Amino acid sequence: MGGSYKKKQRAEKAKVKLKGAKLPKGLNVTKTEFKIRKITIKEQLKDLKYVDGQRQINIKETLNRLKHHGSNFRLESLRKLREAIVNNSLDILGCLNEIIQSVVSMCLDAERDIRRESFKTLSILLESLKEVSIGPFFHIISSYLRCAMTHIQPYIQEDSLLMLDVLLDHVPSLVAKHSHKIFQNFLEMISRVRADGGKAGRMLTVNIGKRQTNVKWRSKVLLRLQQMLSNLVSQRKEEKDSRGPFTISGGKQKNPLIFNANVPQYYGVKRSSQNDLPCDLSNIFQRTIGENAMPGNLLIHEECNQLKSYVDHLMPLLLESWLEVRPQHTSGEGTERSINSDAAQALKIVSEIIADLWFLIDIHEEQTNNHALSLWFQDQYKEIFALNFVQTGFPYELMDGDKEVNGPENSVNKKRSRKSNLSPLTSYCYNQNICVSYIMCRFFAGNLQIQAEKFSCILKYLKGVIDSMDPKREHDYLSILLKALRSLLFMNGLQMLQTHRKGTLLLLKSSVQSFLSHKFGDSISSSTLLLLLCEIIQDSCLYKAYNCQELKEFLEFLPHLLLKSSISESILLSMIQLGKQQNEVFLSTLRQLFSDVVRNLERIKVNGALDVVEGKKHIINLFYWQNPQSVREEDLREITSNLNECITDERLNDYCHYVLTLNFNRSI
Repeated sequence: MGGSYKKKQRAEKAKVKLKGAKLPKGLNVTKTEFKIRKITIKEQLKDLKYVDGQRQINIKETLNRLKHHGSNFRLESLRKLREAIVNNSLDILGCLNEIIQSVVSMCLDAERDIRRESFKTLSILLESLKEVSIGPFFHIISSYLRCAMTHIQPYIQEDSLLMLDVLLDHVPSLVAKHSHKIFQNFLEMISRVRADGGKAGRMLTVNIGKRQTNVKWRSKVLLRLQQMLSNLVSQRKEEKDSRGPFTISGGKQKNPLIFNANVPQYYGVKRSSQNDLPCDLSNIFQRTIGENAMPGNLLIHEECNQLKSYVDHLMPLLLESWLEVRPQHTSGEGTERSINSDAAQALKIVSEIIADLWFLIDIHEEQTNNHALSLWFQDQYKEIFALNFVQTGFPYELMDGDKEVNGPENSVNKKRSRKSNLSPLTSYCYNQNICVSYIMCRFFAGNLQIQAEKFSCILKYLKGVIDSMDPKREHDYLSILLKALRSLLFMNGLQMLQTHRKGTLLLLKSSVQSFLSHKFGDSISSSTLLLLLCEIIQDSCLYKAYNCQELKEFLEFLPHLLLKSSISESILLSMIQLGKQQNEVFLSTLRQLFSDVVRNLERIKVNGALDVVEGKKHIINLFYWQNPQSVREEDLREITSNLNECITDERLNDYCHYVLTLNFNRSI
């Protein structure tokens, strides 16, 4: 065996060795230049979709890969699908059912990355489609959402809230339509049905073994519930505004009828914008809701029962959530008013949910002309709310260690588009305290004397908030503050003057002074406050009861708005009402600005008017309500003669001549 090995070794050595000379330096390098030729498939050049060089996908293969057992395959398929939707390289409508079914089913996937990727794909998909196209398939989306919200895995439950965020961002009206189905799942996430036979209802659950505390988890869930209810309020308001006989989506009239004596007038019997819809007259004679309700009002009766179920299920849980975090220990002055950031966030969410319930009840009662539901709500919960929310520690404020700290959701909310969740918790808890004040006004409307001490504290607090407002800063509590002012100063004004005259007058004076000093900033809030003050003045009993100098200063300021570049139509209608009431303070100031108003008539813009001319006619109509005996004949003739120089539009010029002549002839 050893001999054969040596023979082979000698044979190898005997072979001829071919050894070349060494290459000089510089030539011993591998050449990397390659001569290539572009390959083109002429048939593909005929199809434009291949020219841009984008990656093409097979929709059936991609959707099948979403069901693959490998997580990387599913993740890559979601990214390919999203890329195809963004590039419009896919016929979405042709296979929309399969795409929606496959994408939303990923919300139940065990892998966190796949769930998050499916939400991104769903967001892109909803953004690329119209709401009408998504509507027939939304029941699929809502079914998977509800399954995820009550899933046995806590991480899937948490991520289901992110899916709801996507839906609220892109299809809020569809979420509002299916809110009654989703509502029950919110309750299942934070509570369970009581096992006690004697007690009905639900109780909060304790989640053991989770990464976050029970308080933070409930805040997350209740925050989404508040957003859904707030969205429902917005959608109901839009529906109410669009029910007018000549309104279209957006609240504006279509083809408004304007009388013209020179042209034959034709007035259609049918509604101009909703010719394809029947005219619903079932609510005209509706006075009661209950066992004797007419069969035609079953939908209204069902909505009433739905709102009652919202209140019955939510209110005990909301009260229990607040009792768990509110300050319990007492100091020398009474209950401690300082709360930590978790308690402040919980109070904000709970109070906003209760306020949204009141808004929904208001919209429902306005449609049915019946106040039984609000009376029932007051009777059931007014004392409980006052006892647990408006204590001796009211108003609340953040502890020193938690001041200017974001709430538990704000780190997430900064990534989302809804602005209501972006504001940090301020040290004085303005949103929470003002919202609690508004809810107190609603619960005790008509019976304010029952909680006289607490309403005295509320009046003092709201006055302090208005006085401390900085006009250079934006305040996110203005909307609820104006609702609280309306409830105190207008809806319950006479009763407040009887029980808290001094505090109510001080609050009214602060409100007027803040308006005159432009503390309310944006035009929407200022216009809302202006209309509120006009309503107070138009109510003769309230105006006489207040009888303060600040309201007279407001009336003197009001005509100066006619000299600005724009004005709201609603403000003009309020001015006309004051003119009809012959308010002397308002009319005397308007009389002094008569010439300036005429000169500004061409420049001013009336926001919300159906037509440019019709909007400016409202301003001219104010001249009619001037007392002709208070205007000198020489001044009136001088203004009439100068109209041609001030007003170049013949229609406005003729109408102004007509109104002034009509006013002048009244004195004859």
